[in-house]
Amino acid sequence: MADIPLTNVSGFGGATKFLYNAFTSAGWATAAVTFPAEPRASLSGALTAGVLVDLLNESGSAGQVDQFSISAVDATARTIRVVITVDGVVILDATSASVAAANRGGAWAGVASTTSALMLPPIKYTNSIRLQYASNLTETAKFNLSLAYQRVT
Repeated sequence: MADIPLTNVSGFGGATKFLYNAFTSAGWATAAVTFPAEPRASLSGALTAGVLVDLLNESGSAGQVDQFSISAVDATARTIRVVITVDGVVILDATSASVAAANRGGAWAGVASTTSALMLPPIKYTNSIRLQYASNLTETAKFNLSLAYQRVT
């Protein structure tokens, strides 16, 4: 594998170009996800099977997403698809393996749980950010969503 220039890694300047962690490959296995107190947490609204929904979609400013995680609220078998677009470029489009337990999901920035020592780097953007998710089922209020972000310009 070639060396990765530090300018392409979140935390070393510029926008995030890619993400690499346990939740970034096709068929990613879910983990226990509980939310820290700092981010805003809410339930998902109505979802149509396979249709992406915006959690965050804004442009015209720079900033960073400090916390982004999703978990299922019940044990219904489903998959979670997440798409992250930074400055108009899709940096992640991945769907989980089947989730069949409550409080299981994934994290892409910040922490995955209140008991985890792992801290994922923020997702940085210079002009636009779009965070989307979908379920393979038509359902309402079946995901916990955790988001904390800041604009710097």
